[in-house]
Amino acid sequence: MRPKQTLTTILLLAFAGFLSAQIVPDLGEYKTLKCDFHMHTIFSDGLVWPTIRVDEAIEEGLDAIAITDHLEYLPHKKYVSTDMNASFEIAKKKANNKGLICIHGAEFTRWMPPGHFNALFIKDGNKLLIDDFLTAVEEAINQGAFIIWNHPGWIVHQPDKVVRWYDIHQTLVDRNWMHGIEFANYHEHYTSVLEFTNKYDLAVFGNSDVHGMVHEVFLKKHAHRTMTLVFAENKSEKAVKEALFAKRSIALSDDDILAGPKELVDQFVNACFKIDGNVLTNLSEIPYTFKNSTVGTYTLEPLESLILPAEKEWEITNVWVEKNEHLKLKLEQ
Repeated sequence: MRPKQTLTTILLLAFAGFLSAQIVPDLGEYKTLKCDFHMHTIFSDGLVWPTIRVDEAIEEGLDAIAITDHLEYLPHKKYVSTDMNASFEIAKKKANNKGLICIHGAEFTRWMPPGHFNALFIKDGNKLLIDDFLTAVEEAINQGAFIIWNHPGWIVHQPDKVVRWYDIHQTLVDRNWMHGIEFANYHEHYTSVLEFTNKYDLAVFGNSDVHGMVHEVFLKKHAHRTMTLVFAENKSEKAVKEALFAKRSIALSDDDILAGPKELVDQFVNACFKIDGNVLTNLSEIPYTFKNSTVGTYTLEPLESLILPAEKEWEITNVWVEKNEHLKLKLEQ
């Protein structure tokens, strides 16, 4: 294989001011919302007050967050309320004044199987404190919740980091009680998740699962946190919920790996490009890496252009659409 080559020829200064706070383009009739549906505060095992999560999200240009403190693990309960709605209510009040969508959530904290799950769009977290897992999930479903399987390859639960599908996960799918899975969590990702999201038509997520300060954990080494891109009709909680149940989401890891259903990812990635023959212009702030077995590997940096050798098909190696498949880019010959 030839050594990695980077060719950046045109810096798109005209776009820089417009996209710096946006990161990504909209997708046709849908607005692309930058979301983080998994984070913690001092009301479970996080290290910050809920309003800090709002400030961080606004500073980073996010559109929506979910406060998902653990229901069953409260190491700071000596010092803060054990009301499972408290962290959301504190964050929501500030978010409303800042134009940030703040979604009410909670995390079921169980050993594997079943593992950890987030319930989004809940109404009362206290009612989810039920010992039996399936009964607890049923209560969340009755509240209108969207259920996400969190970090399925987490080394604490799976020492070999292999994502395994257990009987209880099948039960959740059969009852329509699981709606999405995290492909990316914190600083890691699990490509095998796509085997299950594609097979069972589940939404794909990337979430920070942040416990400390976002600046310390992510932004010192990365341009952004791990997040989910949601394609919604407008910027509102109702539209986010509709989009998630319609499976219009893709994962974006903190090291710029994208993943999701093939058709949706293909539409989004193509919206990031302006293509003129074999000249590609990146209209987004996501870098893309192209590989062709004949001529090697090239990187298209954010807001720049790249001349690719005249080969018909390229793999985009930081974009996943199947467990073992990257998205392909086909150029006109």
